[in-house]
Formats: sequence, C-alpha cells, structure tokens
Amino acid sequence: MKMNAIAASSVRLDAIALAASPGVWLAGWAVMRVEGQPQPGLGWTLAHLLWTVAFVLFAFASVALYRMLGTREVVARAALGAALVGAVALIGQMLIDLGVGLQSGNRTAMRENYARVFDVPGVELIFFIAGPVLLFVGLLALSVLAGVRQVVSGWSVAVLAFGIALMVAGRELDGWLRGLEGLGGLGLWLALVVMARGRSRSRSRSS
Repeated sequence: MKMNAIAASSVRLDAIALAASPGVWLAGWAVMRVEGQPQPGLGWTLAHLLWTVAFVLFAFASVALYRMLGTREVVARAALGAALVGAVALIGQMLIDLGVGLQSGNRTAMRENYARVFDVPGVELIFFIAGPVLLFVGLLALSVLAGVRQVVSGWSVAVLAFGIALMVAGRELDGWLRGLEGLGGLGLWLALVVMARGRSRSRSRSS
C-alpha cells in the first residue's frame, strides 16, 4: 500500500513537471517581451528567475519521459543524459545572465560584463552554444522513443518537434517575428500537457 502511494505521488510529480516546465518558460518569455530590448532591471531579473525554475522543471520532465518508456536501453539513457546536461547548461546560463544583469547599470555595461565572462575559455561554448541544444535534442529523442513505443500519441510528438523548431527559428528573428518563439513555446506546452495527461492515465489504469 505504501509503495502504491509513493508510485502515485511520483506520477503526479512527473505530470506536474511535464505540464509546468514550458508554462513557466512562457511566463519568462512574456516578461522579456513586455520589457522590450534586453537590459538590466526588474524585468530581466524576473524573467531569468522564471527561466531558472523552468529549466529545473524541464530536467524533471525529461526524467518523467524516461520513466514512461519503461526501459533502460542505451539510446534511452543517452537521450536522458543529453537532456539533463542541457538543462544544467541552461541553468548555468541563467545564473550567469542574472549575475551580469545585477552587476550592470545599463546595456553598455552589460555588453562589457558579458565580454569578460566570454573571455573565460569554454564558458560561451558550454553554457550558451552547445550545452543548451542538448536539452531539446534529448527531449525530442525521448518523445520520439515514447511515440515509437506508443506510450504517447504520435501527434503530440509531432507538435513537440514543430514547437522546438519554431522556438529555435524565432529566437534568431527580430520584431513581431520573434513571436514565433513564443508560438513554439505554446506548441511545446500543448505537447507536454498531453503527455502529462497520458502519464496520469497510465498510472490510473495500472492501479
């Protein structure tokens, strides 16, 4: 009985992480869009605090997807490892961003502080270029594996892939086209909410 209660609690936490992670990310994205141009201040700090929480939740969401697979195959473990490394890299990026923002009085000072940070070998590559990509590669790989095993619906995997693609494309655009990044975040949220509901139903059927 106690084991069933622990398992049920674990499934609930998995579902919360899956559903909440993109939602919190979107909240941070919205704060930054309201703020306008990136600059030190309350909006910058609040957005990056929200994103820090979001990437912690994304790490738990990745573990949730791995659990849903019900396998310890090498490819599944590799996908989980990539997602967790990516989440850690992004959390590190958020902490760097917060530190730079708090130490900068304006955008010029912010650029100078980032230049000093990036002078440290490996920091830009690990925390801003290569590392963050691994989270979304890992999430997509775990979702595809779940779709192949029919643990989640094929359309939710497709929406997740399309959402990630829009997030990546929109990040490189300016003006109203930057909204594509937010639209991609909404797609990712929809896909993970559907997967979270599937996680909850799978536990209900097994109990």
